[in-house]
Parts: sequence; structure tokens; C-alpha cells
Amino acid sequence: MSSFSTVNPATGEQLKKFEHVTWDQAELMILDAKNDFNQWRKFSFLERSKVLNNLAASLRNHSDDLALQMHLEMGKLIPEGKAEVEKCAVTCEYYAKEAPGMLRNQSSGSPYQSAEVSFQPLGVIFSIMPWNFPLWQVIRFAAPALMAGNVIILKHADLTAGVSEKIGQIFKDLVPGLVLLRNCQADHSVAEKIISHPLVRGVTFTGSTEGGRSVATTAARNLKKIVLELGGSDAYIVLDDADVSWAAKTCAKTRLQNCGQSCVAGKRFIVVEKNLAEFLNAMEHEMKILPLAPLASKRFQETIITQVEKLKNWGGKVLMGGTAPQGPAAFYPATLVLFEKNNSEVHHEEVFGPVALVFVAKDAAEAMAIANASPFGLGGGIFTKDLQKGKELIEKEMEAGFVVVNDFVKSDPRVPFGGVKESGYGRELGHFGIMEFVNVKTVGVGAVQ
Repeated sequence: MSSFSTVNPATGEQLKKFEHVTWDQAELMILDAKNDFNQWRKFSFLERSKVLNNLAASLRNHSDDLALQMHLEMGKLIPEGKAEVEKCAVTCEYYAKEAPGMLRNQSSGSPYQSAEVSFQPLGVIFSIMPWNFPLWQVIRFAAPALMAGNVIILKHADLTAGVSEKIGQIFKDLVPGLVLLRNCQADHSVAEKIISHPLVRGVTFTGSTEGGRSVATTAARNLKKIVLELGGSDAYIVLDDADVSWAAKTCAKTRLQNCGQSCVAGKRFIVVEKNLAEFLNAMEHEMKILPLAPLASKRFQETIITQVEKLKNWGGKVLMGGTAPQGPAAFYPATLVLFEKNNSEVHHEEVFGPVALVFVAKDAAEAMAIANASPFGLGGGIFTKDLQKGKELIEKEMEAGFVVVNDFVKSDPRVPFGGVKESGYGRELGHFGIMEFVNVKTVGVGAVQ
């Protein structure tokens, strides 16, 4: 059994020591989860909805505690943490209300006297979640999966093990006699065995593209259903007819949310040359006035330092920021880097921190080509006063799973979320998200002979 400690990134102070579970402990969790699934799947939608509404209430009751834990372990600003808790509560309430309709049997034509399509739960789902939105990433999967009748084993990031511990306690107290989500703080070797276990029927993973490839390989070898939400280098295009002031305000906000540590944060900003000077001035102003938390660990600060040097070697000109402060804390300043000449290598890099990359394009066609040059395809957007033109461009031409006009990508329980290319596959949230971990079962009925 290996141990590790959580650390406050604002001070470098060690917070708490944790132990990884052994394989024997993990296997027992799987067996217990299977037993709980056999009971939970028999709960009616009305009963499940009551549980989800109770979960929403419990999250709100623990809002201060959860926000503080996120702040201590990964630096998230307290107001951002509380907003994350509320978003999770709203998502629970959304699925409590909407899931019964989403999963209602559907009549179908068939060679039988009658036929329906039924949506049945798969069973025990293994959820591997990251540190950057340590509550939201869990709940946005858990709420629909639980309403569908599944149960969950959660492997959270070690960096936010304290948040995971609190999540586990909330679920432990949720339904008398049942545990719908088990906190399983496993290392990589035990996690691989969990994926392979025959009682685990599906896997959801949010994290890096490299991590996703590893998880997908194990899942495929064991024929497990999987959803992957991976890295991103989201592009936002500012056309010549855009409201530049609004574009800069929006782009700064998407770049600096969660200190830039978001897969779906805007990372590349492609500006038609007519608007470049105005956009740069406005973007610098907006980035300077937004509050900024520390990065989630000193190791991530070191990564950003290395990446910014790499960007400069690729032709990037640092217009603001670009130098990390000394000391034990993991802070990095808001940084703006201009590429006056395009460099293909840049678009393969995901900078997971408060560093905005600006590129120049001569027109909309060149801007879209630059946007699509990345191997990632999670989200993106366009700024223009011609709403129909903007919608057509991003709908038909931008290679991403979630695109917007004159705003930035915001995950929400009402709409599906996920990517293409190296940003993964499958969807979370919305109607499509709840369908990922159900058995779409055809039920035919023949005539009595």
C-alpha cells in the first residue's frame, strides 16, 4: 500500500497524508457495489429522483466545506468553488426531473406484434476523475448515471483526495443501506485491474490525452464501454466585423477561468489582422483585472515555465507576464503571447495555465484553417456581428464538439458536452449523456399462437 500527501499550492504546506487502496480492498468494493446495484436498479424513477434531489440538498449544505477543501488542495478561488457546488446541485435537480422522460420506453416498428426500445442500466461504472473541477467532473457524470440505475466506483486524482473523501462521505449518508458511489483512491496499477474486472461494465475518464489512451487501451482489451473527455486547445476566431471589446472580455474570461486549468478553456485566439492591435490592447487590459488563483501544484508551475520558453523559441512574443515568482507557492501570472507568424508546432501544445496565445489571420478562411490545425477538438467559437454567418462557419467547418458564437463554451446539464479527434469520444450531459451507460434493449412481443 503506497501513501501520498495533499499540498496547499498557495503555500507549499502539506495538508494530509492518504493511503492508496490495495487490490483486495478495491475488489471488495466492486463486489459490494454489484450487490448495491442489484437493489438500486429496482428503485423506481420517482424514488431515484428523490435521492438525486436529496443529493442536491446535501451538496448545498456542504458548500462552504467543499469550496474550502478545493481552495486548500488545488487553489480554486472560494467563490468559484461555491459556484461549482451550486452547478452540481442544479445538475442533480435537472436529471431528477428530466431523466424519467429521457429513459421512457419508445415504441418501434418491428417484425413482431409489438416492440419497444427499453433503456436499462449497465451496472457498476468506474469513474476516473481529475483535480481541476474536483466536484463538477464527478457529479456531471454521476447524476445521469445514477438516474439510469447504475452505481459508481470513483478513482479521483490524488491531488484532490480530500475533496474525494468528502464526496464519498456525502454518498455514504445518502441512501440508508446502500452506497451509490464508493470512493476508491487507487493507484494506476490497481485502477487497471478495476477496469479489467468482469463486474465493472463501463468506464468514464476525464484527463489528459495520454492518460485517455492508456485507459482506452485497457478498456478495449476487456471490451468495456468507455467515455473519454480529454485535453483541448480551444480556438476562438475574432472576425473583422466583431465587437472587439466584447470579444476580448469574453476571451480573457475563458482563458483565465480556474487559472486556465480547464480542458475546455479558450487557449488559442485567432484574430483577423484588421482588429489585431485593438484586440491585443483590450485583451491585456481584461487579463490584468481578473482575479487569479495559484496553479494546482508547483509541478504544474514548472511545466508552464518550460512551455512558455518553448513558445518563445517557436516565435512567440511575450506581451505581458511570462515570468513566475520565486518561492514555494505555485503562482503564475496572466500571460499573453503573440505569434505574428504561424507555427504549426504550437497548435499541438496544450498549455494548462493562464497563458493566452494570439495568432494573426488575413481572413475568415485562414483563421478557420489555423483553428483546425490542432489535433484537439473539444470546443471553440467565433466572434462576429453576422450571427448566421458565424453559426454556419462553426457548425460546418470548426472541428470541435461544442462551438459558440459571441460567447465561450460553458458545460451545462441541458446540452451534451464532449469532443472529437484527440479530445476524446462519447458525450456527457444532456439527453445524449444519459444514454452512454445504458443498455439500449429491444423488447419484441410476438402474437399468442
